[in-house]
Amino acid sequence: MFCKNCGKEIDDKAAICIHCGVATGNSSIGNEPVDNPSHVAGIASCCFPIVGLILYFMWKDQKPNSAKLVCKWMIGGIVAWVIVYGLCFVLGIAGTLASNY
Repeated sequence: MFCKNCGKEIDDKAAICIHCGVATGNSSIGNEPVDNPSHVAGIASCCFPIVGLILYFMWKDQKPNSAKLVCKWMIGGIVAWVIVYGLCFVLGIAGTLASNY
């Protein structure tokens, strides 16, 4: 078999290329992490965006589907927090202006 990155010949059962270090996609060895995205991690990253950021950087190379899901939840959480704080600010200003009249 030949490496898809550098084109050099490697063992058919190799999980990574010995020449360039790129993963071959050969999962016959069985030591690759399973990439089943978890919504529990997503919900945690929605409530605590720093958790989502950490998980994203930990998983982006080894578990790209999980990293993408956590990133979406994290962005959704940030957007929700911005909307909530924006509404609180607008209602606070409206309450202050109403009490002056």
